[in-house]
Amino acid sequence: MAASKILTQDTIASIVADWKTGNFTQRDLAYKYKLSVGAVNKHTKGLDKEHEQLVNKLVEAKQELSQLDERSVHAVNEIVEERTKHIQFFTNATINNLRMMESKINEGTSIVEHKIAQEAIAKGRETVLGKQPETQVNIQNNAPSQQSMMNLQEYAQINAELNDLV
Repeated sequence: MAASKILTQDTIASIVADWKTGNFTQRDLAYKYKLSVGAVNKHTKGLDKEHEQLVNKLVEAKQELSQLDERSVHAVNEIVEERTKHIQFFTNATINNLRMMESKINEGTSIVEHKIAQEAIAKGRETVLGKQPETQVNIQNNAPSQQSMMNLQEYAQINAELNDLV
């Protein structure tokens, strides 16, 4: 059994991160951090090894890359980096649009502005990343009629009612 050791939040975060990779048992982590198995269990009990599949995919990808010549590896890494930047940009744009919509709920404005902004973001994403199932956009060019237009307060009320049901 390891000697008593004061655990910092940083050490606990490292233990949890290591655990989530799926690569360590509690005993492995106890040895790595010079702790008792009970101390490790206290912080990992009930946690999923949620990054295990990601670790396996990355290992597989690196194995495939190791079979390529240096120029091909560079080309693949360059494309992956660029596509990742684009995906992150459009993800952030969507999040900012949702925050803007949330702030307008209390102002009583219509949802049309949000819909237009989100369609522009989605169309831009499709333009940059190509037409893939996860990036395809289906935009109707017809302007919404007054009868079908819902203001943000109505949307918030319906959303709250749905959340209450769940």
